[in-house]
Amino acid sequence: MPMVRCQPEAATDRLGFDPKGLDDLARIFEDMLAEGLHPGAQLAVYRQGELAFSLAGGLTEAGGSPVNETTLFQIRSVTKALTALVMLTLHDRGRFSFDDRVAQYWPEFGKHGKEEITIAEVMGHRAGIPDGPMISAAQMGNRQSVAHAVEAMTPVWKPGTANGYHAATYGWVLDELVFRLTGANIADFLRSEILKPLNARDVFLGLPKEEFPRMAKMTVETGVRGRQSQRARFSDFMNTYAAVNLPLAWVCGVATAEGLANVMNLLAFDGTFGGKTYFSKATQQLAGKPTNRAGELDRRLMWPVRWGLGFILGDTPDIYGTPPHAKALGHAGGGAGVAWGDPEKRLAVAFNCNRMLGGTEVWKRYRRIGDGVYAALR
Repeated sequence: MPMVRCQPEAATDRLGFDPKGLDDLARIFEDMLAEGLHPGAQLAVYRQGELAFSLAGGLTEAGGSPVNETTLFQIRSVTKALTALVMLTLHDRGRFSFDDRVAQYWPEFGKHGKEEITIAEVMGHRAGIPDGPMISAAQMGNRQSVAHAVEAMTPVWKPGTANGYHAATYGWVLDELVFRLTGANIADFLRSEILKPLNARDVFLGLPKEEFPRMAKMTVETGVRGRQSQRARFSDFMNTYAAVNLPLAWVCGVATAEGLANVMNLLAFDGTFGGKTYFSKATQQLAGKPTNRAGELDRRLMWPVRWGLGFILGDTPDIYGTPPHAKALGHAGGGAGVAWGDPEKRLAVAFNCNRMLGGTEVWKRYRRIGDGVYAALR
C-alpha cells in the first residue's frame, strides 16, 4: 500500500513520544490497510500544540489514486464536534445558557411536546427527537423547509429522561438556533470565528467546488449495505458534490487529518490556543460533564456511550482507545473516522478513513488507533 509518513524530530524528545511506540502505531495503521478495513486512511497526532506524527496511505477509493497528507476525507458525524465548538464559543460570549429552552429563541419549535426541551438536552442527545425528520435531498439546503419539519416533530420519549443519538436533529436544531442567535448558520460562524483565526487549513463545512477533486470517496462495508440499505444510499449521496457542498452541521464536514487534529487542539488546550481564547476552561468543563450514567446504553447506538454536551466523553468504551481518558472529548463519524482532544495530555488526534464498518467492528478499529496513540506517549 502506498504510504506517506511524516515524523518531525520533535516527536521523540521534546513532545514526549517513545520512538518504538510510534513505530508500533505506524504498524497498526499499516495493518489496517493490509487487512482491507478501508481503502485509504490518514492519522495525525498533535502534542503540546505541535504536529508530532502524521501518516497517510492507501487509496482514495478502490482503484483510485494514492492517499497523501493533503487528501480530503469526509468526516461525517465528527462534524458534530465542530458544531459543538461553535456552541461553546457562543455560550462563552453570553448568547445563551445551556439550560435555556430552545423555544426561548425559536418559539415555533416549542410545540407537540417540545416546549421544555433545553439546548443542553439537544446537545446531549436527550431531547427525545432522535429519528428524522425525513428531509429530501432537494430540501436539505432550504433552511425554512428544514425548520418547519423539525417544528412538526413529536418526542418519542419524555425529553431529558434518556440518551439516544440524534443523528440528524442534533445539527438541524442547533443550526437553526445559531441562525436565530447570530444571523449566520453554523458553517459560516465556524469558518469566520474559529477556522479563520485558528488558520486551520483543509477543514470545511460546505466544500468549495474547487476542492472536490481531492476528496476521497466513502465506501460502505458489504454487510452494512445489506442490513442498512438506507444508510448506504445516503452514503452514496454524500459522495457527490451536491451533498458535501451543503453546510449540514451534523454530517458534511470534510477535512484532512492534520487539519482536523489541529482544530482538536482547542479541546486539548481548554479553549485557548494559538494566543486566542475561543471559550473558557469552565465552559469546556460544562461540555465535558456526563449527561448519563456510566455503562448506560444509548437508545439508538445500543452502545454505552458517555455523552457530554455535543461530545463523546473519554470514558466511553473503545472510542479513544481503552478508557478511562477522563477529560478527553471528541466524536466519531460514520463508523469510520474519529477525532478528539485530551487536555490532560495536551494531545489532539484525528483519524480519517474511507470505509464505514458496521456492528462492533467499528469500535475495535477505534480502540486500536486510540490504544496505539496513548501507548506511544512516554
